[in-house]
Amino acid sequence: MDVSDLPLLFADVARWYAASTVALGIKTGLTDALLAGGGTAAELAAQASVDADNAARWADAMVAGGYATVADGRYEPVEDALGLLRGGMVLDVRAIVELLVPLGGLLPRVTTAIRDGGGIRSGEFQAAFGMTAERVNVPMYEQLLLTEWLAGHPEIVAALSGGIDVAEVGPGGGTALRILAAAYPASRFTGFDIDAPTVTDANEAAAAAGLGNLRFEVVDGGALAVGGFDLVCVFDALHHMTEPGAVLDGIRAALRPGGSLLIAEAALTGDAAADASDPTAAIVYGSDLIYCFQESKTPGSPGLGATWPGRGLTALAAEHGFREAGSVESQAGYNVIRLVPATA
Repeated sequence: MDVSDLPLLFADVARWYAASTVALGIKTGLTDALLAGGGTAAELAAQASVDADNAARWADAMVAGGYATVADGRYEPVEDALGLLRGGMVLDVRAIVELLVPLGGLLPRVTTAIRDGGGIRSGEFQAAFGMTAERVNVPMYEQLLLTEWLAGHPEIVAALSGGIDVAEVGPGGGTALRILAAAYPASRFTGFDIDAPTVTDANEAAAAAGLGNLRFEVVDGGALAVGGFDLVCVFDALHHMTEPGAVLDGIRAALRPGGSLLIAEAALTGDAAADASDPTAAIVYGSDLIYCFQESKTPGSPGLGATWPGRGLTALAAEHGFREAGSVESQAGYNVIRLVPATA
């Protein structure tokens, strides 16, 4: 009998336990020990510096989940199942799986938020996730930001090459801006985030990379300097914001004549029945309920979340004075849209 022979709910529960076992292995070092060549439970425990009895139970759970094999007491990884954790994908699969641990811990808090409609503030998620969520998109930025996202907007590439002032709202750890600042030394880049520790870390990373044309500041996206920028970027962030309209108004005021807003959001339709044909839809819709939507929700407001852009981004942009001037459909499952003030 295969897991696919189970009723859907039981199959999903089985895979949740299996994926959570991998996630616990990532957090404890057992998964890396297995990927490094495997071994007996005692050898895996020694490599990961964990309790041997627990390592044996973990290794057996990995076998039951299809992620490992065992023969004569020696455990080996199933490369087709576990090899994704070695990297090379457009998203950081290790970070996606690792997030199962803090997301599970947040379920009681999410239960309360579902009941009272009050949402969950970003500081709670930041405390639970650390930089794990930030890591998810790092390979995408490294692989596609310059060669696909920007290449599909040649007018932006030309402006960056000549030297312009660029802002990113909600840059997190600043990966995207570090890539841009290194590629376009004639331009000047500023990241604006509301989380002070994240901003401190981002400035330290920029300094370590020797990027004198990049800095980060603790500023709300709705309070940018008027007329201060030629390009503002919002990458995979608008749907997390509690006041997206105010942020769009602030960005429009911050743009100089001829300026653009470059925004990237998931390429979902927002129609669950239509999106269900995508095998990753359950991940996006489920994580949206637990994370993205709750972060954007406040008492009395509808909230946005990751599934919203497909059905609401164009209308919200138009409501706040923007029109679309170009779009790139990314292989990573994002739409990268260039917006300009409607009067431009």
